Amino acid sequence: MSTIVKATLPAEEFALAETFETVPDVEFDAVRLVTHGTDRVVPLLWATDADSTAVAEALEADGSTDEVALVSRRNHDSLFRMRWTTQVRFVTHVLVEEDGAIVSARGTSDGWTFRVLFPEHDAVSSTYAACEDQDIAIDVTQIYHLDDAPSLGGFHLTDEQFKTVRTALERGYYKVPRETTLEGLADELDVSHQALSERLRRGHLALIENVVGP
Repeated sequence: MSTIVKATLPAEEFALAETFETVPDVEFDAVRLVTHGTDRVVPLLWATDADSTAVAEALEADGSTDEVALVSRRNHDSLFRMRWTTQVRFVTHVLVEEDGAIVSARGTSDGWTFRVLFPEHDAVSSTYAACEDQDIAIDVTQIYHLDDAPSLGGFHLTDEQFKTVRTALERGYYKVPRETTLEGLADELDVSHQALSERLRRGHLALIENVVGP
């Protein structure tokens, strides 16, 4: 049963604790973090509610980051690219070891909040046990059992969107590198490439609106 877990970690257990001490009002939202199968994905983080120069200086001095670069500015938001240190990559590896995928990550001075998508419910227990074994102070605050209802526990996907997103997950579409293509998924689901692309976009939009909404 596919499951989404919402969990929190203190910043000092994950990343950017020093940045939050220097710029306590800053908030980070991950555009890209890491998925199962690799620890080499370079993080992209949107920073909000803080001066970009102050954030850049804090990130460069932070012991959990390396090779920090300001990629873009949008109004009062700034997009940063960086590399994680070994300890941070280790924590993300533990979170996604059981074929999980981090679908959102938000960091504030109060800590980090993750939503991790698992293809099987048993992987949740295994991941929690692995965190305990490694003394990672994870706190699971919510679990969505995606098969319980077409709305995916409040994510409001249609039946077609749910089936499409779940099939994409099971076939490894979200892994890095991908284990299937849009063409392969379209053939399996017996829909056109365009129809599949639209279903995925709308499904992703529904998930994202729930994840980043109030």
